[in-house]
Parts: sequence; structure tokens; C-alpha cells
Amino acid sequence: MISRLALAAAAMAATLVAAPADAAWPEKPVRVVVPFGPGGTTDIVARFAQKLMEDKKILGQPMVVQNVGGHFSVGARQVMTAQPDGHTFLVIHLALLSGEVVDPKRGVSYRNFEPVALTGGFCFHPIVRQDSPYKSLRDVLDAAKAAPGTIVTGVNIGALNHMMGLFMEQGHPGSKFRYVQIGGGGENFAAIMGGHTQLTVLSSSEYQTYKANGIRALAYSGPERLKLEPEIPTARELGLGFDYCAENFWFAPKGTAKEAVDGMAAALEKATATAEMQGFFEKQAQTGQFLKGEAYARRLDEVFRAIEPVAKAAAPQQ
Repeated sequence: MISRLALAAAAMAATLVAAPADAAWPEKPVRVVVPFGPGGTTDIVARFAQKLMEDKKILGQPMVVQNVGGHFSVGARQVMTAQPDGHTFLVIHLALLSGEVVDPKRGVSYRNFEPVALTGGFCFHPIVRQDSPYKSLRDVLDAAKAAPGTIVTGVNIGALNHMMGLFMEQGHPGSKFRYVQIGGGGENFAAIMGGHTQLTVLSSSEYQTYKANGIRALAYSGPERLKLEPEIPTARELGLGFDYCAENFWFAPKGTAKEAVDGMAAALEKATATAEMQGFFEKQAQTGQFLKGEAYARRLDEVFRAIEPVAKAAAPQQ
């Protein structure tokens, strides 16, 4: 006769065999660190993904977005040094790659993370206040050439807005801005509206959020005029000779289990494919592409090779 204990053990074994292979992940809420203050492009993307994951029950566990303000390396380092428990992730952009070149002493590199996925992309606008005396990008660049280092420009040192400033300087030789550390899009919008800076750079997505609040875009860094802003000329049209765009990069701490990396990538892929996310990207003047695995890893290397020579211009001279 089979004992009750044996029957119970057999039932438990059957349950374990019948459980789906991916049932183990995620076992608890998933934390996503945004290494910028609230209101910037990365924050907006993360929070829309958070809502979509919840509404569509994509993850099966809550996704918690945590903002870490200040220099982006602070939040990035928190994830880089976190335990690879499979429930901690970072969403950032080109800043992680350019920042490695601009300030290598911070010790933060994209190679120190597990690549998860790429979700969409965006380009940029140089921004002034509506009441600024600079009516065009040519006005700003001419002033920055006539009196180098006098136009106070809010950036996150080594990040996207800083790189855009360098591209503009290179496109108009002799011009030089005075860069001050402010932070991401939300902080830079507040700084320019408060009169603390004269110029900044917002992503196309951030500009859609803030444009009705007293700011004016002088150009667009995409390869062609933005459909949402057809009156704004491209940097290339203005004779600056460059296009400059970025993408949303998702990472996990080095050593994170493949199950968790693949699981998060699959969740992001499912979310990106929805009509809601694609509509969000369109409304926010973003593109809706998706990459994971080897294709994403190759893209990171390609982007680093492209931005490295520009970022070197901002690196401290030895």
C-alpha cells in the first residue's frame, strides 16, 4: 500500500513538472532605474512601459521605476554594482557610451552590464526661451564664436545634450559654449525657464512635453524634418553637416542570469509591438524599432565607435 506521504510527494513532483518553464521569473517586483530626474525622455519611456506592462499583465509582477537624479553615472553605477538577482535593470541611452570616453575615471562602461534590449529612438532640438534674443541657431552660433564661452548651456556632462553641443560647435568652427552641469531634460527645462541657462538641448520627445511652456526649438538633429514640427529646419539644412539621434538602451547587472535577461527582453519586445506603445512613440516623436540578443550587442559596439571621436573632444586634457 502506498503511504499518504508518498502520494503527497508524487503529487508535488507532478506539479513541478507541469509548471511552465518560465514560471520562476520574475519572482518579485522588477526594479528599473532611470539615472535621471523625472520628466525626461528616458523617464517618460520607462513609465509608459511600466503602465503597459501592468495593463497588459506582461510581466506578471509589478515593474517599479526609480529615478536617480544628478549625473547619470550615479544611477548607472547603482545598477552596475547591484546584485545580479534578475530583478534590477537600467534604462538609459547614448550617455552611457559617450560618458565612458568623456570621464573614464567614473569607471562606468556599457561593457560592465548585460545588454537586454533596445526600444525605440529619438533625435534632438537646441532650445532657447521664447523671449531669448537669439532667433535662430545661426544667431546662437555666431554669438558663441564672437565671444567663446559666454553662452551658458545646460547639459549633463558626457551625456546626449552635451554631445549635441559638441556637434554644433564642430559644425560652426570657432564657436564655443559654456557648459554647466544641470542634468536631464526635466532639470534643463527648469533651468532655462528659471534664467539659469541661455541654451540647452532637449530630445524630440521632451520638446513635445514642454514646448507649450515658453520655449522655442532652433533646429532638429534628425536626417529630415520632423513630421510633428515641419517648420523646424534640420541641422544639416543649416549647413552644420551632421545628423544626431539616440536610442533607449536597457541593461542588467553583469552576471544576471540568462533567464532574467531573456525574460525582460521578451517582455519589452511584447510591449514594444503593441499598438499602444507604437502610438506612444509616434506621439512622442520617437521611432519604434526593437533589438535584442546579438543584434543589440552589435548595435552598442557600432554606436560606441561612432560617438567615441566626438566624445573625446569633451574629455579632460591630460
